[in-house]
Amino acid sequence: MKKKIACQYAIVRFLPYAETGEFANVGVVLACPDQGFLGTAFVPLQRTRRVTEFFNGIEVRIYREAVKYLIKDVERLTHMVEKRQIPAAGAFAEITRPREALMTFSAPRAILGDDPTEVLQALYRRFVDRDFATKEYHEQLLNRGVGKLLANASLKPYFDHLPVGDDTFNVKFPFVSTSPDAPRVVIKPLHLAQEEPNKILDHGGYWVARVSRLKKHQKLPAHVLFAIDEATDGQKKRAAAKEIADELRALGTDVVPIADKAAILEFADLARPKH
Repeated sequence: MKKKIACQYAIVRFLPYAETGEFANVGVVLACPDQGFLGTAFVPLQRTRRVTEFFNGIEVRIYREAVKYLIKDVERLTHMVEKRQIPAAGAFAEITRPREALMTFSAPRAILGDDPTEVLQALYRRFVDRDFATKEYHEQLLNRGVGKLLANASLKPYFDHLPVGDDTFNVKFPFVSTSPDAPRVVIKPLHLAQEEPNKILDHGGYWVARVSRLKKHQKLPAHVLFAIDEATDGQKKRAAAKEIADELRALGTDVVPIADKAAILEFADLARPKH
């Protein structure tokens, strides 16, 4: 079996206001000393939305100049490593040393891998692109939140993760009422807070189409609630989420914000058997 390569890495952080301690991950530095490897991966300079949206009022020029300065320093040290003028571990320590600047670093961390370049790209995807934060990941978090809300109200036993429909067409929902002595009630938390309006419309449209198909097959329950987590920033993103919400309402479902716990509980209470 091929021996794993020992590496260390640090996450590059843009921290414009030291007073608050808030930062945005904008890159990764990786060193694999035994291979004499030093590599970096930065957010492309034209991609500034995460910085400008998070740090309201920050000038793009300030961010880009800070990144350019760090990249220039990293390129100098990388060249020295390639020429064997300095070891990779020493260059890594120099790059990530504590400094009073807009660009800072996480504490160094260790990792094992097969190929330094692949490890660097995997770290970048995780810590900068957040590839784990898929729509499925976000909706799992929303489902847990609603599940806890129902449990605290003693309503969770009336729901289960079940399909709605028939053998021809059916859709699985996370919360479907199971009591035969109460109306069929369905609750679906829906993540509509993606970074781009197109992604909001794409994911929301997926559920609009499924609800529409259930209705066409006359299998849509009378009580269906979508609890929506939508973006609070960006007019176009809010407009996209509203478009999806309006389409779901037009199909006969109820739509409320995920934060409206009272509305969700009132709706869920329909599943409680009335004696």
